Amino acid sequence: MNLMPVLIAAALILAAVFLLTRAREQRRIGGLPDGALVYSDNAAGECPVLVSHRHGLKGKPDALVRTESGHLIPVERKKTRAPRRGPYDGDLIQGAVYCILVEEETGRTPPFMRIQYADRWFDEPYTPEVKAWVLETAGRLRQARRQNNCHRSHRIAAKCRNCGQRGNCGEAL
Repeated sequence: MNLMPVLIAAALILAAVFLLTRAREQRRIGGLPDGALVYSDNAAGECPVLVSHRHGLKGKPDALVRTESGHLIPVERKKTRAPRRGPYDGDLIQGAVYCILVEEETGRTPPFMRIQYADRWFDEPYTPEVKAWVLETAGRLRQARRQNNCHRSHRIAAKCRNCGQRGNCGEAL
C-alpha cells in the first residue's frame, strides 16, 4: 500500500486547521467585531467609495463586518495608541460618517461603530444624537471652507505637516 497520498492528505488537513486557527487569532487581535468581513479597504480588491448625496458625505471605511443579526458595522482603524478615556472626537466623527453612509446604502442603521487603535478598540453607539452632531459638524466645516478667513485650530506641528490643506493654509506651523 502506498502511504504517500494518505500523508499528503493528512498534511493538507493539518495545514488547513493551522491556517484557520491563525486567521481567527489574527481577527481577534485585529479587533474586528464578530461576523463576516464583507468590505476591507486593506484588501487587494477594489473597494468602492460610499456616497450620501443627501448629506454630502463620502468615504471608505477600513472594514465593514456583517453581524449575525444582519447589521453592517463600520470599523475605523488607527495606528496610534488608544486614548485613555475613549476615542478622539475626530475618530468618532469619522466612524459616525461611515454609519451614515451604511445607513444610506442599506436602509439599516448600524447599532454601533468600532474604533480600532493599535492597542485596543472602542465600540461606540450610533444614535440619532451622534448622527445630528456629525451632520452639524459637517455643515460647520462646509461653511468654514467657503470663508476666506478660516483659522487653524491646533498647535501641533505634526498635524500641520500632515494636513491635506497645508498647501492652501496661510497659517501653517
